[in-house]
Amino acid sequence: MITLKLAREGNYETVTLRLPTTPGEVGEVFATLDAATRYAGEVQITGVDSGVPSLAKHLKGADLTDPDAFDKLNRLSEKIDGMDERQRNIFSGALDAESVSSLDDALRISDSLEAYTFVPNVRSDEELGRYVAVAGQIHGDRRFPEEAWPYLDFTKIGVEYYAGHGGAYTPSGYVMRREAVQEQTQGTKSVFELYLLHGQIRYRLDLPAEEARLEAAKRSLGIEDFAQAAIYRTRCGMDPLAGLLPMDCVSVEDANELARTIREMPDGDLLKYLAVLSVEQPADFPGALRLALELDDYERITEGAYEYGQSVLQRFGADEELISVIDGYMDFEQFGEDSMKEDGIRQTEFGLVRRLSSPFDGQTPVQQMF
Repeated sequence: MITLKLAREGNYETVTLRLPTTPGEVGEVFATLDAATRYAGEVQITGVDSGVPSLAKHLKGADLTDPDAFDKLNRLSEKIDGMDERQRNIFSGALDAESVSSLDDALRISDSLEAYTFVPNVRSDEELGRYVAVAGQIHGDRRFPEEAWPYLDFTKIGVEYYAGHGGAYTPSGYVMRREAVQEQTQGTKSVFELYLLHGQIRYRLDLPAEEARLEAAKRSLGIEDFAQAAIYRTRCGMDPLAGLLPMDCVSVEDANELARTIREMPDGDLLKYLAVLSVEQPADFPGALRLALELDDYERITEGAYEYGQSVLQRFGADEELISVIDGYMDFEQFGEDSMKEDGIRQTEFGLVRRLSSPFDGQTPVQQMF
């Protein structure tokens, strides 16, 4: 649902209109404005509540003299009602990333959300730079080797990427066109290379692999099951992951499932997975696979202590108005640091992370993280 505040140009009297609406309700609103205002200026949108953060600034200039304006607003409201949270985040970022000058533009973008991708928790040039560096390791971009990370200017990397690919930051993450992602992912390499041996036959298997490729590997080795072959060498094609992933007890099936899971991770989740591996330090490959499959049990924190303190209050039920009222009377920085310790948040080179089901024990004191 979209809720509009309407007023006549040059007047302060406003009337609320909820969408979708009917011609009769629109007429009543216009009549109310006529009765409440002395001047007959054009009706304008002065406020918008929609669940899409950036929509308000794009609707405030809408031409309501267009006879189809409220039909278009109704369609837009119905489309937003059908969006989940991720789609609303994409819509918000896409509105900012594109040139929007009319309701038709907003409707066109709402119809093409599949043309955009969303990277959660990337809300600054520095965070975008870190994402680009990690994603580059997956896709064979050797410009940002892991050993150079302590010396990289991630903010500059993010600024240059943003300048070249466009997109927009939203309160929840970064949105960009999929063409930009495709440019970055051209030449995608394998996640794992397994070297198999059966008798005198050696075979290199790149993963992830489809079933037909796996069956072809079995035929080449002369086996019916991969358990009949020995894995005499393994290689991870992603530099950050290679240093964190234990290769003990690896099997073709587990390696293929993990490789596919990594490839299919929603944008931005790779950073969370790397952070989780850094903290959990699984003893063997099946343990690392389990962590990937249970990644929803973890949260990567991108906020500082001040913002985290406010978000904790919101989890307790405080709204923005209450937080604004107590802002001058509460030390959100200290409250945030104390809450981070209580929530078991751990620091890694890939960002702060916490486990939702049960806090990490013995974490580094948060005061040392900032």
